[in-house]
Amino acid sequence: MRYSIEIKKFLYSQYFFGGLRMAVGISLPAVLCLIVFHNADLGFTIATGALGACVVDMPGPLKYKHNEMLVCSVLGFLSALATGLATFNVFVLWATVVSLTFALSLTVVYGNRWPQIGFATLFMMVVTLEEHLTPVHALVNAAWILAGGLWYTYWATLLLQWQAYRVEKQALAECVFAGADYLLARADFYDIDADLDACYANLVEKQIAAIEMQDAARAIVLRNLPKLRRGKLDPRRVALFNLFINSVDLHELFVGAHTDYPLLRRTFGNADLMMFYRDLIRKAARDLEEVGLAVLQNRAPDSRINVKAELRAIEYELELVRKGHSAQANPEAYAAATTSFRRIWSGIRLIDKMKKSLSSEAAPSSTEIRIDPGLRRFLSGRRVPLRQIFSNLTMSSPSFRHALRVTIAVAIGFWLGRILPLTNAYWIVMTTLIIMKPGYSLTKQRNTQRIVGTAIGCAVSLALIFTVHSPKILLAVMFGSMVMSYSLLLFNYAASVVFTSSYVLMLFHLLAPGSLRIIGERAIDTVIGCALAIAASHFFPYWEYRVMGKLVADLLSAMRQYFETVLSFGGKPSADGGNASGASATRAPDTSTSAADPDIRFRLARKNAHVAFANLGQAFRRMMLEPKPQQKFVPEINDLLVQSHVLAAQIATAAALVRNFADEGNDAPAALARALSTVRDNLARAQAGEPPPADQAETTKQLTRELDSMVTEIEKAGTRPPEFVHEIKMLVLQCKQMLAASFLIRKDAGAIRLPA
Repeated sequence: MRYSIEIKKFLYSQYFFGGLRMAVGISLPAVLCLIVFHNADLGFTIATGALGACVVDMPGPLKYKHNEMLVCSVLGFLSALATGLATFNVFVLWATVVSLTFALSLTVVYGNRWPQIGFATLFMMVVTLEEHLTPVHALVNAAWILAGGLWYTYWATLLLQWQAYRVEKQALAECVFAGADYLLARADFYDIDADLDACYANLVEKQIAAIEMQDAARAIVLRNLPKLRRGKLDPRRVALFNLFINSVDLHELFVGAHTDYPLLRRTFGNADLMMFYRDLIRKAARDLEEVGLAVLQNRAPDSRINVKAELRAIEYELELVRKGHSAQANPEAYAAATTSFRRIWSGIRLIDKMKKSLSSEAAPSSTEIRIDPGLRRFLSGRRVPLRQIFSNLTMSSPSFRHALRVTIAVAIGFWLGRILPLTNAYWIVMTTLIIMKPGYSLTKQRNTQRIVGTAIGCAVSLALIFTVHSPKILLAVMFGSMVMSYSLLLFNYAASVVFTSSYVLMLFHLLAPGSLRIIGERAIDTVIGCALAIAASHFFPYWEYRVMGKLVADLLSAMRQYFETVLSFGGKPSADGGNASGASATRAPDTSTSAADPDIRFRLARKNAHVAFANLGQAFRRMMLEPKPQQKFVPEINDLLVQSHVLAAQIATAAALVRNFADEGNDAPAALARALSTVRDNLARAQAGEPPPADQAETTKQLTRELDSMVTEIEKAGTRPPEFVHEIKMLVLQCKQMLAASFLIRKDAGAIRLPA
């Protein structure tokens, strides 16, 4: 790992920028109250409200973020007020805490940021548990918490508005970095010593991450489309828009470079050709990473990386193969190698184009694709159907079960904190709320990370406390830990917990120097809270496989729509006009408008297929963390993910070829039309859950023979230009691989029997 590059990526990223914004926004009111008013309690109360609002301050569109932080602040005020008014009696307080916990935990039904809003509101409730307030004091305390929430809301909003262009660039850079990681995973396939199954597992993981980053960047960029100003497009917006379109197209080019790797390995083995492919893709990944760094650092990309040697070497090796006997003996392997080379070369040229556009001093005047109102259909809406919460008041709802689990854990934790010595109810409850997530696997993962992170954080903090006796140095370390805690929260929770434990313990030490009792109590509370969370996660479980049936159906539907959109280039639109849908919170709007720009329809279908793939992949990854008896159809779902990625890659490659046929007015030969129709039929029947017939393998072989005969006849006839023959060969190769992938998808889908 190149640590200097990784450090640069982190320091210029939206994560570090966000962590710094949060740390300053939370600590500034406390510091001012302490220095100006000499009132540490008031500063702590205001900081509590700010800390609650900052939970919702995650990467995303500013418009929604502002509204969500406002809602969080108001709900936090009401929650703190209700808890404060109930502190006069322990039984009333317990009933209030239980009621609020259930209601706020149930808000996960709304998706998007509502889980964070619910947690932040519960946090503001928890910090009031140990107080004993009169009604007036309860109102004043809640009002100061509201003031802290409003302070942070507008502090963050003003900073983000001021740095809006920078925030967009950071989101785009993350998208580019995810694409570079995907390329590195792709390069491993050309390493003959690398295990193919491990390569596929890593590739699926990187594909999911790339799709997530694309979706995050899309949510920001497409909400700030270039607009006319004084008769011209805003050049900064055009540059960002073009960079996003290029990054998505680049990812698709390399997805389309997927080929039959077992065939390549069998044919070429450890030949130099495979090594050159591996090195070329790795260099392209480093070049793309440099593009992302240039975007973050607002500079021209460094052009030290040169891939001419690898390109020339691969051309030379392919020419040797063509002139030798390998091309005749293994025509499919040769065609696969050349097709992949063309896609990779196109991707490298696109990277060069991105670098030139970033290096150019001239303002861009045109966009990569036409600015169309249809682009808005790529965005997901955030409307909140308020009545939806009532329809989830049933044990068949996973959200209802989650709310019950959290409520039981909090109810028990509250009483344990009251009756056990050396414990505090609010810390036990807080630990439980932090760890418990809607899924068992996430709760288990968080529990382990929190225990390990807390242990490391406590050890480091105690070492600092015993060796460093300067309060100023400890204060600086505490603030740095605070920044790192919030910076790492989204992508490295375990490391975030280390820094969180560190700054909290140092805060206690600075408030009460020399007293280690508080630190010991917090450690005990953390252990109790973790034990409660993991125990409660077994109550009313809603295992991941129960939601995966719908995700499988969504993926099959989206893949079918993606394929049919490609067929429509050749004048064969979808027979049913079906609508491809994503899944969960990233579902796209309706795409069935026939009058839409074909390119927009294709991009939208492609996006929906990728999103559906990512949703199923994430659910599968969570299921694999659950107990073995709850892991259903693991081989089939794993293979479905792999084959869906393979099919998407072949569709991406075939799309350009089918479009060329349509543009030139050529009709697809009969054998090719039958093969494409069979792929479509396989996907349709897979969607219906029909397994392939016993003779499906023989049917596929027959279609393959027809395709080979068709190519031979076209070559012998000599009536077609060489370009046409070459494109037919490439399309036949893609069609064969699509036949194989669609057959396996149908086989897997026919075997999977999960709740719808």
